[in-house]
Amino acid sequence: MYMKRYDLLKTTLISIAFIVAVFGDEVAEARHRHRAARPRTPIQRYGEIICNNPGYHCYTVGVTIKEMEVKRRGKVIIVKKKSYDNWKNLWPDEREREIVMKLNRMSIGLRRGMIIAVPDDMTGKTYMDFSPYPQKIGPPGEKLLTWDPALMAWAAYNPDGSLLRWGPGVGGRDYCPDIGRQCRTMDGTFRILKKGGRSYRSSKYPVGCGKEREGKPKIPCATMPWYVRFEPTGGGFHGSPNVVGYNASHGCVRCFTADALWLNQEFAEIGTLVVIKPYPTPLPD
Repeated sequence: MYMKRYDLLKTTLISIAFIVAVFGDEVAEARHRHRAARPRTPIQRYGEIICNNPGYHCYTVGVTIKEMEVKRRGKVIIVKKKSYDNWKNLWPDEREREIVMKLNRMSIGLRRGMIIAVPDDMTGKTYMDFSPYPQKIGPPGEKLLTWDPALMAWAAYNPDGSLLRWGPGVGGRDYCPDIGRQCRTMDGTFRILKKGGRSYRSSKYPVGCGKEREGKPKIPCATMPWYVRFEPTGGGFHGSPNVVGYNASHGCVRCFTADALWLNQEFAEIGTLVVIKPYPTPLPD
């Protein structure tokens, strides 16, 4: 009985070795072709790009050691407390925290090793003082909402050309592996076509969401609160907790949720003019 099992195991191993010998090179070549077909560009967050500019400095997220006075057995001693960097403990002041988060185009939490940009002076300033857009442009004659993939930011202008508000906005990435193609946000001139509320959801992503699966629950579609659609195939602005500091979506412009609420409720109307700027570099080959 044991000899039969041994012979079966031996036969199986020989078969596997044969398959690897015959098809191994083909599998390796196919994997190489697949990797080569996927455009890969280094991901650099917006803060890393601008932190060496005049008026800013680079900060590497890590661990802060704070000394604290503690009273023990009637004596005051100094103890050291380890604190992992986060937005709130680095910038307890809400105004300064808003400036730094918007400047870095990030709503996500900080992780050790991230490099972020910090203004040298935030005294008496608000995030509007750090707008990448001019405070005044030539009068468009109507309300204008614009987004620039290089700035990773949107701006809302009055008909007279006065800047009302700006905010972070990360758009479509160069390549989306789940759909196997480029997914940059479409550039051009558009009009607002549709608005969604707090609970609005995507009908496409993640891929396969909302569809029946045999013996498995449906995959929920991604939330897109305060959606403002401008592009006929579905592209628009919406709130997201995943504003990550670089263009990372399937084509929509992810905004801070509070900004998306403002755009949806206070600024955008059906028919509002939208101008989407082109990406600064061509798609990689």
